[in-house]
Amino acid sequence: CRECIRWCSCLRIHIEELRISSDMTRATVRVLGGEDKKRLTLSDGTVYEFSGDEITVEPASPVLWSPENPHIYDFTLESGEDTVRSYFALREIGTVTVDGIPRLTLNGKPYLFNGLLDQGYFPDGIFLPATSDGYRDDILLAKRLGFNVLRKHIKVEPDIFYTLCDRLGMIVFQDMVNNSGYSFIFDTALPTLGMKRFPDTLLHRKKQSRKIFEAHMTDEIAYLDSHPSILYYTVFNEGWGQFRADGMYAVAKASAPDKIIDATSGWFVRRESDVDSRHVYFKPLKVKAQPTRPLVISEFGGYSHRVEGHLFGDGNYGYTECESPEELYSKIERLYLGEVKDAILAGASGFIYTELSDIEDETNGFITYDREVLKVDEVKIKAIMDELAGTVSAL
Repeated sequence: CRECIRWCSCLRIHIEELRISSDMTRATVRVLGGEDKKRLTLSDGTVYEFSGDEITVEPASPVLWSPENPHIYDFTLESGEDTVRSYFALREIGTVTVDGIPRLTLNGKPYLFNGLLDQGYFPDGIFLPATSDGYRDDILLAKRLGFNVLRKHIKVEPDIFYTLCDRLGMIVFQDMVNNSGYSFIFDTALPTLGMKRFPDTLLHRKKQSRKIFEAHMTDEIAYLDSHPSILYYTVFNEGWGQFRADGMYAVAKASAPDKIIDATSGWFVRRESDVDSRHVYFKPLKVKAQPTRPLVISEFGGYSHRVEGHLFGDGNYGYTECESPEELYSKIERLYLGEVKDAILAGASGFIYTELSDIEDETNGFITYDREVLKVDEVKIKAIMDELAGTVSAL
């Protein structure tokens, strides 16, 4: 009908979406919609004219993106009367074997992915900060403390969070959103006692729930994957909603072939995953890397310290309780310069400490829930993290 033809013509004329992928030398920009002839102009004035839906851009003397140097290539895309502005970065996550141990790399070199669990809860909006400055402040705090990764935990943020990570230089390990039920006995108590390997084919068997999870996972990757800061996806966390992890790994890998896919963070490990992903609480961090895939300690630590007057309620959940800031720092220093440093030498590539900030019922953050009290001396913590980074640089 004429109305359908008119509607389809509008879709062809206007730019609807960009999908961007990159490595260390080039970026590919895929354009949905727009007229056939297009022009892409980099901020340095370099012009690429092309027809069709895709252009590969290869900057001369490429500058690589990293947390230490978050270099961004801004560009303008023109198509007919449409003009959109966007950006890309050149970077690549991968693996390399050093002395028989597989390690994660950033831009071709072994790298310490040293991060914090970030659940993204705020006192002024619960799921959102009052303004985007709340995101910016959290990211910059993590950087000042010497961390280079935020594990966005079981939550997807608005685009501005990831844009800030791109431009400020913060790697994001992104979780999928849990679905289905949670069992304290099966999903927490038994794994804590060491029962971490169960077949998951028959877990969470509701067909509709499985379909929703798979659809949302692929949509989440499509939404986020163009961001330079996104390097790593976690499919299932500690068994919550887990089913057919090997199959879901394949779906995620097909959607994001250039990213690290952590199929089962914590436990209920199956065959397929890009990393050996472990949670270590209630015991020393003594690990041994496997020769098949890089080792990531995707949760650990969780030292609790309550700051009176800056609590949401009476909750005091954590994995070790500290009575004072001095005790908290002392335990963190011993944890990182002792156990974490030994784990790096043993082959671990990444560490995610629990956690960036307190939340309603957890008091194991570096900063209080209201973001008013930093519980540690940031200069001392930064010095510890710099020493660990030097350990990896020496490999």
